[in-house]
This record gives sequence, C-alpha cells and structure tokens, in this order.
Amino acid sequence: MKIKFSIFLVLLTGFCFAQSNQFIYEYKFKIDSLNRDKFDSENMVLQTTPKGSKFYSQAKQVYDSTMTATFKNAKATQQAHFDFTGLKQAKVNTEVVKTYPDYKRTLKKDIGSNQLLINIDKKLDWKISKEKSKVLGYEVQKATTTLHGRKWKVWFAPEIPLQDGPHELYGLPGLIVKAEDTKGDHQFTLIGTKKVIADSDNLLSKKNREIGVDEQKFRKLWADYKKDPVKDMRQTLGSDSVKASITFDGKTYSQEDMMREIEKERKEELIKNNNFLELDLYQLNTH
Repeated sequence: MKIKFSIFLVLLTGFCFAQSNQFIYEYKFKIDSLNRDKFDSENMVLQTTPKGSKFYSQAKQVYDSTMTATFKNAKATQQAHFDFTGLKQAKVNTEVVKTYPDYKRTLKKDIGSNQLLINIDKKLDWKISKEKSKVLGYEVQKATTTLHGRKWKVWFAPEIPLQDGPHELYGLPGLIVKAEDTKGDHQFTLIGTKKVIADSDNLLSKKNREIGVDEQKFRKLWADYKKDPVKDMRQTLGSDSVKASITFDGKTYSQEDMMREIEKERKEELIKNNNFLELDLYQLNTH
C-alpha cells in the first residue's frame, strides 16, 4: 500500500509542476542460454517527462556521469592516469527513449565503443485479457504481445494514467508494472518511485557520439564485432599520442595491458552473452 500512495503523489505533484517521475524496476535476466539456472539483476529507471520517457540502468547513469566528469577534468589538466577503484560497471547498457504522444521509440545500444541509435517503428499488437490480479496493491489486468521475437505477458494498472512501461513496452491503458517473456528469461517488476527535476530536452536528446543506424546496419556491425571485438580500440589508441594508465580496484593497467584485458573480456562476453532481450536484432542473415 505504501508504494501505491507514493506513486499517486509522484503523479499528482509531477504533472502539476512538470517535474520528472522515476519508476524503478528490478530487471532480472538470464543472459546465458546455456546456464539457465543463473539470473543476473539490475535496477532500471523509467523516467517520464511531459515530452517523453527514457529507460536506463541506474548503475550506468552513475558510471557514465563519473567517467564524463573524470575525462573532462583530465583534458583540462593533461592528466594521464585515472583511478576508478570502486566504480561499479553496469550490467545493462541498453537504453530506450520514447517520445509523447506518438510513442516513437529509439533503442540505444553499444557495440564495442560505438554508441548506436535504432529507430523502432513497429507497433505493438496487444491482446488484453479479462484476467485480473493484484500487483503492489494495484488492481492490474493481463495483456500479451510479441516484441523482438519474444512473446510477453504483462500486467498493467489502469489507475496509473501512463501508457508507458519498461524497455520498449507501451500502449496499454495504464502503466505496465510487471512484464515477463514467456520463457522466463527476462522479467521487469516495479519496486519503487521517486520524483526529480530534469530537463526533458536533455534527457531525450541525441548525444554527439551517437550514430543512427537501421536494423540491417546494426546486424552488419554486430557481425564485424564478433570477428574482431577490439578493432575500434586499436584504431582509437593508435591515433592517440598520449599514453594513459588506469587503476581499477587497486590494480594499475598500462595502455597495452588494458587492450589485452578488454580483448579477453569481450571474447568471454561473446560466448556467455547469447540470450539478448532483442532476439531478432542479433539474428544474422545466413544467405
């Protein structure tokens, strides 16, 4: 009941003063289809404004802001050593931006150091069930759809007047408070809310380094990355005359050490990370 009243207050005050509302979801996922007993989890934020919403990882927001501030300071001071001991890396780098009221979606995904934007035009075809239940003290109703090659069942709360939800899910008469794919590999559950003051335009805008691609181009870049996962880093470091070193958790790495570690890490990730939420984006053409 406590969370129910807090959401009501967030919506009431947020809309009156055009503040930004944050709906916090626990995201549980099985990223390795060959190890189906293991769940990872990350807290995700659906941040809504009068102009649209952004869905992102809490850990990624902290990581990105820390990195940006550190390198900005380093550029001004000619610093060549960075200590990131204790900085938590995000498990989820994907972000989703939706614009209101048309709910156009932009999927933000990284391949190596390339930050990519994919505009998604496919409409979600919902089938609303008569089945009802209670989630977090709310009367909720079940609905199903298909997204990126996965079948989803969700629960939405008509008394929360937002047609939004986690990741790319949207378009129901009430906020989606719980969502799960039918294989049980990806689950979102609302766990809390808060209100903040934010700049809508800045929250939803395209960043300088982000590159727009279509789904076909994304698949091509993914295929190239699988063949050589550190090609981008070799090109970047090869053109930089400054030799940097970085400290993580008390251990210092030279530029060459970093290259070897990142190559090893990325190759391991390619083996383990094979159960992406956006299944169809990673299905490479064989003909």
